[in-house]
Amino acid sequence: MSGRDEMNTTHKGVMADDKTQIREGCVVLVQKGAYLKTCRLFKGRSYTFGKRGDGQFTLNLDGALSCPYGSSFRMEKVSNRLFSVTREEHPIKSLDIVKEGGVDNRDLQDDGRSQKLTPEEILKLKNKGLTGKEVIQVITENSSTFRDKTVYSQEKYVNKKQKKYGEVITVHRPTIRLLNNMFYVQDPLKIANLRIDTLSQLLCHCNIQSGGNFAIFESGTQGLVTAAMLHRMGTAGHLVQVYHGGHPQREAVDLMNFTEQELRVLSFINVTKLPDTTQSNDLTSPTTTTTTTTSATEPMETNEKKMKVDVGDGHVQNNKESKEEEQNCENDELTNLSNKECESQDTKEQQNSEKTEQQETPEGKEQERETPEGKKQEQETQGGEEQPKKQLPPRPRRFVRTQAEDLSMSSSVLARGVVGLVVACRQYPNNVTREMLPFLKPGNPFVVFSPYKEPLMELYSEVRALGGTNLRLSETWLRHYQVLPQRTHPAINMSGGGGYLLYGTKVIKEP
Repeated sequence: MSGRDEMNTTHKGVMADDKTQIREGCVVLVQKGAYLKTCRLFKGRSYTFGKRGDGQFTLNLDGALSCPYGSSFRMEKVSNRLFSVTREEHPIKSLDIVKEGGVDNRDLQDDGRSQKLTPEEILKLKNKGLTGKEVIQVITENSSTFRDKTVYSQEKYVNKKQKKYGEVITVHRPTIRLLNNMFYVQDPLKIANLRIDTLSQLLCHCNIQSGGNFAIFESGTQGLVTAAMLHRMGTAGHLVQVYHGGHPQREAVDLMNFTEQELRVLSFINVTKLPDTTQSNDLTSPTTTTTTTTSATEPMETNEKKMKVDVGDGHVQNNKESKEEEQNCENDELTNLSNKECESQDTKEQQNSEKTEQQETPEGKEQERETPEGKKQEQETQGGEEQPKKQLPPRPRRFVRTQAEDLSMSSSVLARGVVGLVVACRQYPNNVTREMLPFLKPGNPFVVFSPYKEPLMELYSEVRALGGTNLRLSETWLRHYQVLPQRTHPAINMSGGGGYLLYGTKVIKEP
C-alpha cells in the first residue's frame, strides 16, 4: 500500500469515528423514554433535562464521550438532582420484572383504587436512593390487580412506569427524523405542523439530489426543511435560502453537525435583495392576467412591503425603476466596502446571534469566554497573570461566508436559474411564491408547504392561470401500527394533521 493510500484510509477512519462516536463539541440528542432533547456536549458541564418540578434533573455526560452513538447509559445519583452516566451493555427489559400473569382481564375494574401507594410515598422512595427498577418493583407489588393481568398487560404497565421512573437514557446522533419528532412532540406549531411523512414527500416531489441548484424560502419551521435538503445534497450543488427579517432560520441546521465543506453548499439572501428577473424566463406573459385579490392584512405583506398586488390590473407592482436604482446603489456600496469592514460586520452579527442562543442554553456564560473578545477581557481582568486553563474545542462556524459573499453567490445562482423551488412558511405563501417562480427554470418542479389549505387552493388557481402544469394539492394521512407478537393493531392515538402540499411543474405558457 502506498503512502497516499495509507493517508486516505487514515483520513476515512477518522471521519468514520467522528460520525459514529460521541465527540466533545458535537451536538447529541438525549432520549429518556419519550422525552428528547439536544445539547452540545462539553466535558465537565452539566445539562438540565425534563419538565420543571419533580421530573427535572441535571445530567453530566462525561461518561458518554468516545462511546458509539445509540448507546444506552445508566444514571447514577451524585447529589440531590445531579446524575452521572455509565454505559449500560444490557438495558433493563420488562421481562426482568414480569414473570407470570392471568388468563384475561375481563374481571379487572379500572376504578383508580388498585394502587395502594400515594404519589407522595412514591416520591419518598425515589429520594431514599432506590433505583428505578426497585421503585417499579415496589409499585407492582402494591398493585392489587397487577398479578391478575395478562402478561401482555403487565409488560405494557411496566413499560409505562419505566418511562417515568427508569434511569436509562440513550444518546443518539441527530438525524432529520429525530429532530422532526422532537420538535413535533414538544409543540407541533413550532414547526407549522410539518410531519416527517410530509417532509419526505416534499423532498421527493422537488427531486432534491446532489449536484443541483435549489432555492428555498423557509419561515416558521426552525430550519428543518433547509437541513433536510442540505443533508440530501451532501457537498455538491448550491442551496439558496431566502429569508425575510434580520436573519435566516437555521436552528435545525446548527443541530445536524454539518461540516464546513457541507455548509459551503448553503448560502443566504434576504427577500428584499433578490436579483432582477426581467431577463429570466418567467411564467407570466404579457397577455396573462389574474383576478385574484389579496387583503391588506396578509402576513407576508406586513413583513415585506414590496410585495403588493394591484386589485384593478391584477399584476404585481414591481416599481422596476426604483428597484433598479436601489439595487445599483446597494451594489456600489458593497463594492466600496473593504474586506475588513465586511468581516467585522459579519462577525458582529454572528456574535449577536450566538449570544441570543447562549441565553437560552445553560452553558451561555462559558461559551462567551470562547470568543476572542471574551478571552481578551478575561486576560485584562486577570491583570496579565497567566493561569493554566483548559481550552475547549472550537465551536463549528455557523456562517462560512460573509454577508457580501453570501449575497454575491446567491444572486449568481438565482440569476442562472434553479432546478427546484421549495416554499415552506406559516405565513401567506402566495406572494413569495410569485416572487420566486421566475428563478425556476422551465420544466422543473416546485413545492409549496402550508399548514392551511385555503392559501394553497387560491395559489392553485393562480399558478394554473400562469402556466403551471401537473398541479396537485395533497394532505397525507399517517397512523402508526403496533407490531408485537399476537397483538398487532393500529395505534389508538394518531396525529390530527401534517400540513398541506401544493406541487407541480413550471412551463412556459405561450402568449
